[in-house]
Amino acid sequence: MNKRTKDIFIVGFALFGSYFGAGNLIFPPLIGFLSGSQWSIASLGFCISAVLMPVVGLYVISKNGGSLEAMTSDIHKNFAKFLLLFIMIFAACISVPRTGAVSYELGFKALFPNVSIVAFIIGYFAIALYFSLDIDRMINSVGKYLTPLLVLLLIGIIIKGILTPIGVPVVPQQGGIFTHSLLEGYQTGDLIVSYLIGTVFIGDIVYRGYRTSKERNKLTAYCGVIALILLAVIYVGLIYLGASVSSYYPKDIDRSKLLLAIAERVLGKKGMSFLSAAVVLACVTTAIGQITSIANFFHNFSDGKIPHKIAAIASAVVGAIIAVLGVENIVYFATPIYKGVYPSLIVLMILGIFRKFIPNKQSFRYALIFTLAVSILEAILSVADIAIIKSFIDILPLSGLGFSWFLPATVGFILGAIIGKEPITQFD
Repeated sequence: MNKRTKDIFIVGFALFGSYFGAGNLIFPPLIGFLSGSQWSIASLGFCISAVLMPVVGLYVISKNGGSLEAMTSDIHKNFAKFLLLFIMIFAACISVPRTGAVSYELGFKALFPNVSIVAFIIGYFAIALYFSLDIDRMINSVGKYLTPLLVLLLIGIIIKGILTPIGVPVVPQQGGIFTHSLLEGYQTGDLIVSYLIGTVFIGDIVYRGYRTSKERNKLTAYCGVIALILLAVIYVGLIYLGASVSSYYPKDIDRSKLLLAIAERVLGKKGMSFLSAAVVLACVTTAIGQITSIANFFHNFSDGKIPHKIAAIASAVVGAIIAVLGVENIVYFATPIYKGVYPSLIVLMILGIFRKFIPNKQSFRYALIFTLAVSILEAILSVADIAIIKSFIDILPLSGLGFSWFLPATVGFILGAIIGKEPITQFD
């Protein structure tokens, strides 16, 4: 194997590991369960938002100067800094707590059903905090081996579930399969992850010797394909398994219980216990990495005024408080945040793809501003049924498919193109 091929696989698998987390396992089975015989349509919608968009987002960063700072400099010189601030706050309030809640409901509770979630969460975040304050190489090794172990176990479950079917998909239990699945893909947060890790991964590619724009972009694309294939195989497989049991359980079954039920049907109780243990260890490893990253960010963002230790403790405490709410409540509270932010990140990605056709900085800015305005309205609508907002969203083209932001973004782009005069920065 030559150096280039080796680098593609090393970085590709590392990229997959950054996107793939035990916390994301709870979404595909329920999508398949509700979609039933239309699981293939559901798979398409979910993979567009949870697989394709994150991978394309990373490639776009490479194409636009190789860093988030370069890509967004025409919006505002500090845009990247404050986008990362939002991402870190989001991670502290949603991503970190979700690892704890998933770890309990999908892992620990199956092994020790009599232990309360409060007791578990206190111990879970105490362990995560301890290692995030003094990172040991052992944690990196655990993460390095646990993610592949969990992936192999999941692929084994999927293959066994296909070769020895556990059921037959039935009529869908809801309408709007494609739109629902597309929006549910936002919950993985992986497009946000692309903006968070993009600069680091692309910097590693450059460090490996791919210094020209052409070399960097090509290797980023190949690495992205590796991650895309692995993610798609696992997510589509889990959606299919969810569809296979669509006649066995009540419609209101929660995400964690459904995945555990599928695992038990395929592996039996002993196999389910093994999966539960792997999920707990994978989740706590993810939490340690996230708490450490959050603490480092706020330490640097404050120019050292916030000590790493204090930031780590604050992140762990906030994570523990929110985690006891449970997976379903965390997902519920995250939904308006995703709906308010994700469309703007999608538009940022699209503008990056077609950057050479953007006439000026104002068209770039206005497209994002108009998108954000409509997205905030949709976020409000997801938690409060306000008639005037609903009427406005409903008249927008493509709103029924989850793309209500498309027309406002287009109008903003055209308006900016007409009144703008500052030329946009172009990259090779």
